[in-house]
Formats: sequence, structure tokens, C-alpha cells
Amino acid sequence: MILDPVVILANGNYPTHPIPVQKINEAGSIICCDGAANQLTDKGLEPSMIIGDLDSTNQALNSKYHDQTIHLPDQNENDLRKAIRWVEDKGIQEITILGATGKRDDHSIANIFTLLQFSTKMKCTVVTNYGCFTSVEGSSKFQSFAGQQVSLFSADPEISITSTNLKYSLNKYKLINLYSGSLNESLSEIFTLTISHGKLLVYQVFA
Repeated sequence: MILDPVVILANGNYPTHPIPVQKINEAGSIICCDGAANQLTDKGLEPSMIIGDLDSTNQALNSKYHDQTIHLPDQNENDLRKAIRWVEDKGIQEITILGATGKRDDHSIANIFTLLQFSTKMKCTVVTNYGCFTSVEGSSKFQSFAGQQVSLFSADPEISITSTNLKYSLNKYKLINLYSGSLNESLSEIFTLTISHGKLLVYQVFA
């Protein structure tokens, strides 16, 4: 049985910041993407499930957790997206993704932008050792603090964005380039974003 809150642990840098560490310690279920199980068990924790092509998991772990291991060899998707799809099929509504960055820059970029372009109805948040990425549809309110660094990313240059309580205010603004919404700043404990259509990726630095 998969219990909330659900954490998917990818095989990047293991969480060290107190915020992601707390999330993994409070998880009801920890779904490991292949070799992430090696890192998790090294910390004295146990995976709820191990999912992926299983080319990175310690063979002793594959044997120990045989009944909690799902071999998905499809090379058209990486192990994180396989895990997201598997969890969604279990009826889960919300997940936190940890370990999605580090080790390889190309993997980090692909994992982060999975939030924008991978089809899922779940609420997904990528939490790193430095901040968190969330996706926006329609109108959203964000808990923040004055001076928090905020960046916005869009893969669709036709999305228009309106904001409140950001230093560089946006009024039906379009992000023509992938980098043109970076390095903004929150002015308050809450900021809001409203977009015309599609999805927007929002990054908030912890401190």
C-alpha cells in the first residue's frame, strides 16, 4: 500500500538541506528510482518501492526488496518519469520529488522540466538542496518571504503572465526566452501568479 505523503527519490544528490531531509523523514512512502535505493539504505532508511531499469541498484538490495521492486526496462523514459506514472496509477494526488538534481547536469535539466512537459494530473514539487520547483496552471498563490529569490520558466512563449508582490511586476508579460523570467524577487509573505494557459515553472530559493 502506498501511503501519503509520497516522496519519489531520484538518483541525484541525496538531500542534505533540512527542508528536503524533513520531507524524506516524514514520508509515508518513499519510491526510489533505481540506484536511489543505494543512497537511501546507506542512510538507514528503507524504500517502499524500487522502480526503474535496475541497472544501478545494488544486487543485494534487489534481492532483499524483491517483492517491492518493479522492473521497467523501457528506455524511452527515464526512471523518474516511470516512477511518476506508476505512482499516479495508484491514485495518488500529490508527490514531492527529491534527488532530482546533481551528479549530471543533463539529468538535472531533464528532471526539472519534466514538471512542465510530462503529462500528469498530480501536483508535483521538485525540492533540491537549495530551493523548490513547482508548476503553475491558471492562478496560484505562493507562500514566500520578503527578499526571496524567485525565477519563472516557460517553454511556451505565448503564455502571458500577471503577478502580484514581485519586485519586477508582470502584467500579461510573455517570456520570450527560457531565461527571461529568472532573477525576480518576492516582496511579501505571499505572491501570486496568473497565466493565460498551459504551465509555468516557478523556482523559489530557500533563503
